[in-house]
Amino acid sequence: MTSDKQHFRAMLRGNDLALRSLLNTYHNYLVVVGLRYLTDRQRVEDVIHDTFADLWNKQQDIDVQSVKSFLRGAVVNKCLAIIRKDSRIDLVEEHSYDLSNQEPSPDEYLDRDQLEKEIYKIIDNLPPKCGQVFRLSRFEGKSHQEISEAMDISKKTIENHMTRALRTLRDQLKERELLLMIWMIANMYN
Repeated sequence: MTSDKQHFRAMLRGNDLALRSLLNTYHNYLVVVGLRYLTDRQRVEDVIHDTFADLWNKQQDIDVQSVKSFLRGAVVNKCLAIIRKDSRIDLVEEHSYDLSNQEPSPDEYLDRDQLEKEIYKIIDNLPPKCGQVFRLSRFEGKSHQEISEAMDISKKTIENHMTRALRTLRDQLKERELLLMIWMIANMYN
C-alpha cells in the first residue's frame, strides 16, 4: 500500500510512469464503481480519465490515507455530478415553456415565495443536527464526506439525517411535491 501512496505523490508531481501505474492498478476497480452509478461504460471511462487528468493538472500535494478510497470517492463524485446534471436537464426540458413571451404572474411569484418560506420554516423546525446536515448538503453543496469531517459524525448518520429531512419536507408539502423537487434541484446548483 505504501507504494501506491508513493506512486500517488509522484503522479501529483508530474511523474508519467506513476500515473500509468495507478491507472493500470485501479482502472478495473474504478470501472466497476462507476458502473454502479452510470450505465454507459464509455461515460464511466471518461469519468475515470477526467479524474486522473484533474489530479495530474492540479500537481499539488494531497495527503490521502488510502489511494483506493480517494480515487473511488473522486469517481463517485464525478458520476453523481453527471447524474445531477442529467436530472436537471431532463427536469428543465420536461417542464420548460417559452419564456420569451411570458413573464411570471404576480401569483406565481407569490406562490414561489410562499413555498420557499414554508420550506425554510420546515427546515428550521427540524432537530438541530438534522437541519444543519440538510443545510450543509443542499445549500452549501457539501459532500457527505465533507459533512462527516466537519461535524465529526459518520456518513450513515448523515444519510439518516438527510432521509429524515427529505421525508419531513415531502410529508409537509405533499400537494406541492413537484414544486418542492424543482426548488431543491435549483438550490443544489446555486
